[in-house]
Amino acid sequence: MSPAQYSSSPVPLYLLPQALSEEIRKRGDTITEVWIRRTAGHTYVLRIRHAKRGDRGD
Repeated sequence: MSPAQYSSSPVPLYLLPQALSEEIRKRGDTITEVWIRRTAGHTYVLRIRHAKRGDRGD
C-alpha cells in the first residue's frame, strides 16, 4: 500500500517546532518523509508522509 499524507494549515515560524513535535507524537515511527514549505510571510506548511499503522515492512 502507498503511504498516507497529511498537510497542516499554515504555521508561523515560531510555532514550527511545536507543530512538528505534535505530528511526531501522533504518527510516531510511521513517518517516512517530512517536507516544510515556506508560504507567504513567515508561515510554513508541514507535509508529512507516513505509513499506515500496521503497514510497516519491518
